[in-house]
Parts: sequence; structure tokens; C-alpha cells
Amino acid sequence: MRLKAGLEIHQQLDCGKLFCRCDELDVEDDLIFKRKLHATSSEMGNIDIAAKSEGIREFTYFNRGCNCLVYADEEPPRGPNKEAVNIALQFAKLVNSRILEEVHFMRKIVVDGSNTSGFQRTALIATGGQIEYEGGLLELDQICLEEDSCRHGKNKDEYLLDRLGIPLLEITTKPQLNKPKQVQQAAKALGRLLRACHVKRGLGTIRQDVNVSINGGQRVELKGFQDLSSMPQVVENEIIRQSKLNDLIKGNAAEPMVVSKYFKKQKFGIACRLIGWKGILGTKESEKGHVRMGRELADYAKKAGVKGLMHSDELPAYGISEKETKKLHDILDCQDNDAFILIFGKEEMAKDAINRVIERIKITGVPKEVRRVTPKNLTRYIRPMPGASRMYPETDIPPISLNNIQVIIPKTLDEREDILPLNDEESKQVVSRNLDQRFKTLMENCDDPKIVSRVLLHILPNIASKDLPIISNKEIITVLNLVNENRISKEGIEGALIQIITGQEIQIGSENIEEDVKHFIDILIKEKNEFVKERGLGAIGPLMGPVMSEFRGKIDGAKINALLINRIKKEI
Repeated sequence: MRLKAGLEIHQQLDCGKLFCRCDELDVEDDLIFKRKLHATSSEMGNIDIAAKSEGIREFTYFNRGCNCLVYADEEPPRGPNKEAVNIALQFAKLVNSRILEEVHFMRKIVVDGSNTSGFQRTALIATGGQIEYEGGLLELDQICLEEDSCRHGKNKDEYLLDRLGIPLLEITTKPQLNKPKQVQQAAKALGRLLRACHVKRGLGTIRQDVNVSINGGQRVELKGFQDLSSMPQVVENEIIRQSKLNDLIKGNAAEPMVVSKYFKKQKFGIACRLIGWKGILGTKESEKGHVRMGRELADYAKKAGVKGLMHSDELPAYGISEKETKKLHDILDCQDNDAFILIFGKEEMAKDAINRVIERIKITGVPKEVRRVTPKNLTRYIRPMPGASRMYPETDIPPISLNNIQVIIPKTLDEREDILPLNDEESKQVVSRNLDQRFKTLMENCDDPKIVSRVLLHILPNIASKDLPIISNKEIITVLNLVNENRISKEGIEGALIQIITGQEIQIGSENIEEDVKHFIDILIKEKNEFVKERGLGAIGPLMGPVMSEFRGKIDGAKINALLINRIKKEI
């Protein structure tokens, strides 16, 4: 089995929105408007197949997060955001891509409701380049700058505008990945490179799509990976699915027949015989790995607006009796090896749905389509693969010259980790949390990098979990200076920070803290003289408790332990 896979990475940039200058607001949900979107032709006069498959629907939008008219599609775009262009150029230089001399924004027709205008603005920034990943070298195809889409609302055909217009860097790679594991490794490497630039962090800020084909067949785009760990299994399952589709016998459908009068249901009903497809449609009880074409055809039918379809492999069920099922077999003239599908709904929708299903049945092998990844690491149909017919020029944004834009190439995460005076694990944690600049600032007031690392990675998160005020660098430096002066111990840093941010006086040791400890130990040993002589150095553990209780946070425990050992040795 020959696998060819490539990646499409969509990364949000952290620099405002692409075509407006509004601050991000928290607007109430009652700012609502509706739009009816329909497919339009490209500059060549053709209608894209993916846009056509969506039909014409009315969408409801909740204007949250950006309260301007640009993303309500009431005024032309502004910009584009110069910082977003700079970040795109930074990444292009980082991977040695060929940057274009001039950028032209295009409109990409999108009528699934995810954009209020019915199109998405996108611009090609650079071509080529390569990245290094665990499996070798991967060539890039192109780097684009585009605007993000709306988020889905609670109900069907409802969208939220807060994400719409956030700048996205779209990176596509060549289809050079030949193993499922390589897909995950390459996605991880690309993600780390992107984080060298000023990008958003957190759930949903980066989205990975994977293009998959086997044995030189059609390309299928997989969207909606929940996390990188699922990638190998999803790709493996998709290989199996495509292989089974290639082995499937050619579909052949008879003429659809209106069957409403044979059912008690009041809705319009239409059915169609599928020649030789008995057992291919499948059920929930089908063996693992079954192609389940009934479920697949239902996804196609839903694009017409119906709730789905029923089929002979699963009937009688869903209110259809055994008698009605047998009647359908008879009137559709089904032979022993045939199957049928049944669709209920409004007449126009049901006819559209069954025609979509028949067109799918006629396709042999793997259709060229876009699919979503499910929580079970399988995939479901979304829409046909879009083509060049969805593109036409953006007339509201003039061309942008890139010749004179100078950008600084940022350090990669690997480079940032290498310069930290910490072990590999601590370096990765500091950089992954974007704390390396703060680490550098604090190190100017501390000679021990392990202390600074502990403050940033453990002490501050622990204090934050207690809902205490945020701690500034100035407050940390105050405490670090006390450590340098031996007025508090490393163990006392957390307590001192809590005291300083809650307005308490920091409990510090005296300038002669070591003498104070020696004096305390002398008194303690006199009180426990018989115990010390009996146990010798074995008395250290029991005696450490009282000393630590008295001087905890004011002097290091290791120092107390050393003083106690020396004193006991003199006694015995």
C-alpha cells in the first residue's frame, strides 16, 4: 500500500484582526443579524463544486468580540494588518521560502455560513522552503495569509463572529509523507517552528488538516484533528477505508420512485433500488472495519437538508414495519442481492437528496472530497473537494509590495532552549511556556539558574493556584536578593513571595543566622544529651525536626543538617 500524505497547517497570529482595527470586545449575544448565502461563479464563469453542494441557506450570526461593520460585511475591509504580513514574512524566511515580490489578495468562495460575506480573503505570500522533522526533510508548497472563519453556534446554521477575521498563516506541504507516524512528526515540527513567531497559543489556535491518497488515487482532505496523538491512527484508518472503497463493486442505481402512498407517514417519501449492494450499506452491528456505505450516503443526503436516510440493511426499524419493508422490496423489484434506500422529507429536499446519493453511488473508488475526523479516529463526509473555480480577485484591497519590508528572523524554539543554562527538560518547559525572556531578566539578580527555574516553573504556578495576586518581576527580584544575602533560604522563597504580595512583612533571618542556629542546636543537644549519646549520628533525623521548625525558610535545610552533624560529632 503506497501512502502519500501532506499537511495543511492553519495557525492564528497574535496581532489583532486582519482587515479591521477594532479592539476585541465582549459584546452581548443580542447583536444578531441574518444572511442568506448562495454560490457564485468565479472570474472564469464556473461555479465551484464544493460551493454548489451547500445549496442556498439562511444563517444567523451573533456579533461577539468585534463590533465593527467590516466583519458584518457592511463596509469594505481595511488594511491588511501590517504586523500580520510581517509575521508571515518572518516564517517564510525561517523556512527559506521564496517570497513573492507583490501580494494580491483573492476571494475564495465559501457559502457554508462560516463567513458573512460568502467568501474568504486569502493571499499567497511565499512558495517552497523546507523543514526538518524526525523523519527527515519535508518540502513546503506554499505559505498564505488569510482570515479565519466564524465559530459554530449552538444550533445548526448559527455562527459566532468573535473568531472571524483573525489572521491565519496557512502552510501547505508537498505530499512526501509515506507513513502515518511521519504525519504526526511533521505536524509537531511545523507547530514548533510556528511558535518562534508571534502566534496565538491555546486550544483551537492551530488546526491541522491532512491530505491523504493511496496507490496514486484521489486526494482526500481530513479536517478537525483533536490532537497530534490521534494523527497516526486516523491516517491508518483512512488508508483502510480508501482501500475498501477501491475494492467495492461498482454502484448502479435504478430510477427513483415516489413511495409516499405506501406508508402511514404524512411526509413525502422517495426510494431507489441499488443493484447488487445488499450487505454493503451496513448497520451498527456490522463487523469492525465495514465500509458502512449507508452511513456514508446519509451524509451526502443531509447536504440537501433532510435528516438522513433509511436503507434495506437496517430495516425494519425506525417506525418502518416488516410488512412495509417487504412491500418496498416488491415495488422496487429488488432481487435477492439488491438493496434500497428510502428518504422522507419535503418533496424538493427529498428529491435533491436522493439525486445526490445516486451521484455518489456512481463514483467508483475513492471520491475527491473533504472529510472531518471523528472522536473515534474515523472520518465522515463534509463536502466535495473544492477547485480553482472558487477563486476570484479581491477588488477592495490593492496589491502590496514586499520588496522593501525588512524583518528579523526569530530564533526557533530549539535555539532558545539551547542557550538556557538548564537541563533539557527544564529548558523545554521554560521555552514552551514562553518564559525564557523572564528567565533572562531574573538571572541578572541570581547566580543559580536552578533557583530561577524553580520559581518560574513551580513556585509561581503553585501560588497562582491559590487565587493570590499576580507576582511581578520586581517582587521576585526583592526575594532573590534576600536569598543572595542569606536572609532567607531557597525553601523560604514561596513563603516570602506570598508575604510580599499579601502586604505582610517578610520573615527573614538575622544577619548572624548561622550563629543563631548553632546556639539553638547547643541548647537542643543539652536537653537531649542522653538520647544523643545513645543514638550518635542516628539522632540527626529526630533532631532536624525541631531545628527546621524554628528556622524554616530562613536558612537552607542542607546547612542546618551540616551544622547538626558537626555538633553531634563533638558530643560523641
